[in-house]
Amino acid sequence: MNNFKSLLLAILLPFLSFSQNTEVEVREMTQTASEQELVVESSRMMQERFNFLAEIVVDKLITINPLNPNYSYRKGYLLLDSRQDYEQATPYFETAITNMDKNYDMYSAKEESAPFDALYYLAKCHHLNEDLPKAKEFYQRFIDNSSKKSALISMAQLGMEQCDIAKYNIANPKTAEVRNIGSVINSDKPEYSPVVSLDGTSLYFTSRRQWEDKSSDAFRDPLLNDFPEDIFVSFQDFEGEWTEPMKLAFCDSELNEATIAVSSDERQIYVYEDRSGGGDIYYSNFGKNEFEELNKLLYNDVNTDAWETHCTLTPDGQNMYFVSDREGGFGGRDIYRIVKLPNGEWSQAQNLGPEINTPYDEDSPYIAVNNKTLYYASNGPKSMGGFDIFVTFRDESNNWSTPLNMGYPINSTGDDIYYTTTVDGLKGYLSSFRKGGFGEKDIYEIKNDYLGNRPISTLRGNITNISGDLCSNDFSIKVECLNCEREEDKVTYPRIKNCTYFSVLKRCKEYTVTYYEGETVIGKESFNTKCNSENEEIKQTFYYGGYNLVATTTDKNTMQFIPGSTIEIIDPENGTILETLTTDENGSINSTILNGKKFGDQVAFDIKVTKEGYLTETYKVDETLGNSPGLKLDYLLTPSDVGSLIEINPIYFDLDKSNIRPDAAIELDKIIKIMNENPNIKIELGSHTDCRASRGYNKALSNRRAKSSARYVRARISNPKRIYGKGYGESQLVNDCGCEGNVVSDCSEEEHQANRRTEFKIIKN
Repeated sequence: MNNFKSLLLAILLPFLSFSQNTEVEVREMTQTASEQELVVESSRMMQERFNFLAEIVVDKLITINPLNPNYSYRKGYLLLDSRQDYEQATPYFETAITNMDKNYDMYSAKEESAPFDALYYLAKCHHLNEDLPKAKEFYQRFIDNSSKKSALISMAQLGMEQCDIAKYNIANPKTAEVRNIGSVINSDKPEYSPVVSLDGTSLYFTSRRQWEDKSSDAFRDPLLNDFPEDIFVSFQDFEGEWTEPMKLAFCDSELNEATIAVSSDERQIYVYEDRSGGGDIYYSNFGKNEFEELNKLLYNDVNTDAWETHCTLTPDGQNMYFVSDREGGFGGRDIYRIVKLPNGEWSQAQNLGPEINTPYDEDSPYIAVNNKTLYYASNGPKSMGGFDIFVTFRDESNNWSTPLNMGYPINSTGDDIYYTTTVDGLKGYLSSFRKGGFGEKDIYEIKNDYLGNRPISTLRGNITNISGDLCSNDFSIKVECLNCEREEDKVTYPRIKNCTYFSVLKRCKEYTVTYYEGETVIGKESFNTKCNSENEEIKQTFYYGGYNLVATTTDKNTMQFIPGSTIEIIDPENGTILETLTTDENGSINSTILNGKKFGDQVAFDIKVTKEGYLTETYKVDETLGNSPGLKLDYLLTPSDVGSLIEINPIYFDLDKSNIRPDAAIELDKIIKIMNENPNIKIELGSHTDCRASRGYNKALSNRRAKSSARYVRARISNPKRIYGKGYGESQLVNDCGCEGNVVSDCSEEEHQANRRTEFKIIKN
């Protein structure tokens, strides 16, 4: 034994410790080292899991003896352990199992056999490839032939159970669609831990891609040679496509930062970072148009000396679920919960219990907006292989249901983890290593039709700057439930990228939304959420940055814009002209009369519109400025050429009477207004009857009524001779309700009423 140690030392002395070797040094070493030296170096590196450097050495060994089962085993193991590349690893393990030995000596170049562990890893490759019969065959062969003390025995037994789970789920697939989201997000490097915003328009994720300036190259993982983990965000464009990802500002080229969770308003992000050595949860707040420096989460009983890898918060901010491998759990990593107490402090952590946590690992919890649906990943015996996504539901007594495997094709026989969803629960994202991907891990979009959150109410808002300026950091929105029990007011902030905001609401409640710029209220609106079983999305748009007044003039008959119209804005109290404008080629004016006005201001003025060839008219404006960008007024001008008709509502008279009733006076006052605004027009007032009664009687009745109406107008206008009355009796019916001779009309009263009309014909302008 001592002689062996001396020999081993002599072999190792010429080489630097591999933890200090660079890739270049190792490649140079492989050109001069003996086969025995290469075997020793690769063995040392593999035992310490310096897989990247070990693979360089093993590749050299394979060039020396390509069919050596020992070297093939090493190559297959490194491919599977480093990158889960089961497709490339399979043929190497198939070579390895042609010659296996229980007394395998990994430090001897004379050793041509492979360990029986090769059977386990070949089974794992078939398992990942969804060739379940072969996977079970080789798991069993490993169990039968391996040393009973092998730590892989229990893993092989677990694999056998998982194969049965996979067989059932593949034979009974869910109605779900799984789609790789493409090369804009996914690269040849690992992409994982996706966190989608509730509205589905932002995707935060982790990637190990190279920095553009290559400043992260010096900090590659010494074990796998991966670039450090960094966090990126991509936004959907108007066509629903993901845009080029952007790296978040707090990312450090020397450290690993990984996405965990994002608040509903995207103003706070939770991050895993390993600067402390054990791995803890950090957070960053959004300010000054970017995420600020990371701070360690100081919630009571979350970050400990153990390994805390993940967390998720309920939308109301009252509960946090997180992952830890601390002592006292059920084994591996477990999911815990803390609750915000009435005094604002956080409770001690509570393990979610054996229904959810197993002797294996549970990770990546995600709580849905209904605060009742919890998604998480587990690699225990109910998985199809590796991590699978599970779902459990909380009842009114705060008990969680038996977790359900989300099934195939959402889950595969590889690692499926980090599932988050949009607000309705029908679309989610996870990371997985599957056939046809771009890299070791890719991000996939999941659509399903059976896990929706129903019923839910959501508020999707947009703040629009009338002047076109960018969204301000000073804006905030307070969402208040007026009839909720123990409901905290939610203060949210618009996203800087597009000034939108999003909030989850309670059902059958009354809400107000108040808009602030700093501490100043700039707007407010109210609404009620639905009480039925349907989902609802309430959309609100709030305009700020000043109000404007836009007016448009259009020909009443042709509906064409009228350029050159004169619009006067008049103070209704003293008749002062405040502003005079002329419409452009589109018949429009844009007034500055509302400059300086604020939300809630009352505005009142008259608008007089004149244009040669059209009747002059004056309109009253009396409005309270609200959440629209201002006032948009559309005016239809009546041509004043001879033969044009002015239609008013029917004027009614009492039976066999011609005096003006109050309801008729209202209509006649409209004519008085027009004639006073247009002093040059002359009008014939024509009165018509229905067919009931004799022609002579109707003629005389219509004459009396027309003249009575004309007298009413004449007494109220300048130059009274400009209007006179004429009766037409039943000679100009507007429908087929005639009753000449002995014909008895079968028309309704409404049809007869249409004939009893008064018309005003402009006979001179």
